[in-house]
Amino acid sequence: MSGNRNRLGQPVGAPLPGWRPPRFPRREAMEGRYARLEPLDPEHHAADLYEANALDAEGRNWTYLPYGPFESLDAYRAWMREACEGSDPLFFAIADRSIAKPLGVASTCASFPPAGPSRWVTFITPRD
Repeated sequence: MSGNRNRLGQPVGAPLPGWRPPRFPRREAMEGRYARLEPLDPEHHAADLYEANALDAEGRNWTYLPYGPFESLDAYRAWMREACEGSDPLFFAIADRSIAKPLGVASTCASFPPAGPSRWVTFITPRD
């Protein structure tokens, strides 16, 4: 363990000279090799994501989430509209680039740039 200690004598990591806080996450698309993250849009993504979520008939994917499962597409779209209003958490649809269809949702969680990178929560519905 590092010999670095804070003012209370607790062990802490090594100093990071020149470190600067990252910018707050932006509501913009991000391209990856296999997937594309798109800002979550209830009108554009709700139907495909609701269909993907229906593959989980028991609702196991929702166990640790404070929302869902949703009884109808309208209920899911209403949740999306409310969830998409703010900037923290910031929600994205995860689209498989090979089929250009959203299969899951990712969100930032408790973004606080002075403390470092945002945390992400990811929910992807497995395909058959």
